[in-house]
Amino acid sequence: MWLKRRSIIIAATAVIALTGIAVTLNARTKEAAPPPVTMRQNAGQVYGLGTVEAKTLSRLSFEVSGSLAELAVDQGDKIQAGQILAKLDDRQQQAKVAQAQAAVRQAQAGLEQALSRLDRTKTLHVQRNSVNERRQALARRGTVSVEAAEEALANSSTANADVKVAQSDIEAARGGVDAARALLQLEQAILGKYVLTAPYDGIVVSRALELGTTATPGAIVFTIADPVSVWVQAYIDEALAGKLRIGQKTEINLRSQPEQRHYGRIIRLDMENDRVSEERLVHVTFEQQLSPFFLGEQAEILVDTAGETK
Repeated sequence: MWLKRRSIIIAATAVIALTGIAVTLNARTKEAAPPPVTMRQNAGQVYGLGTVEAKTLSRLSFEVSGSLAELAVDQGDKIQAGQILAKLDDRQQQAKVAQAQAAVRQAQAGLEQALSRLDRTKTLHVQRNSVNERRQALARRGTVSVEAAEEALANSSTANADVKVAQSDIEAARGGVDAARALLQLEQAILGKYVLTAPYDGIVVSRALELGTTATPGAIVFTIADPVSVWVQAYIDEALAGKLRIGQKTEINLRSQPEQRHYGRIIRLDMENDRVSEERLVHVTFEQQLSPFFLGEQAEILVDTAGETK
């Protein structure tokens, strides 16, 4: 009997000890956890959670391979459309362009020579044709021999054939010039691909490569964004999403600025819900451009579903 009571006491003591440990760990966990980002939701408001993103976001890369010889900007720099951002070592391509330019000059010289030959051939043809006409007239009167008249006719025919050959040579020379110019344009176009320029005004979000590294076609060098296009992409419970409309006013809270409120409007509602989370994606633009902005930052929104949408 004594042993039975002793076992019961030991078991009860163990349960109490374990319960105390669990309570202590739970309390410590609550103390260590960071306070959540929350917004006070009023009647007529719908809550959503999402991130800061950019509608216009571009990842820039070269279309040719080469060693990075120049990097003109870095993360956080403002850029303008057409601004040079980076260059590859283009000495080999410059040599190809120079060769193509020499080929164009050579082709043009060949065309000029062909044109000069045509002028001389035409002049000779006119002279021989004139001699042939005179001799044929004299032959009809019997003042020159038949042999002389036949020789003049042969010379005139030969001169006429020479003119046609010279004209063919000109066409071939012109074709050579066109081909040389086309090759030059191609080499110059390839040379242009050794320079990376900004497609629009924006901000450099990240730089992936450094000087001296080899950039391959398609390898991202810069990621840029248009700050005007920065918005919040937030998810709303589809049970509440039916209250949403384009143009509704929205209050925005950023994780890095818990005490500051931003304001915006809904500008897009996705037409397809997430089938797993049963949420609808909402796009909210800022009334005032967000600066600075940090893509991927957590953001909360409160949509005023009772307010005006204009």
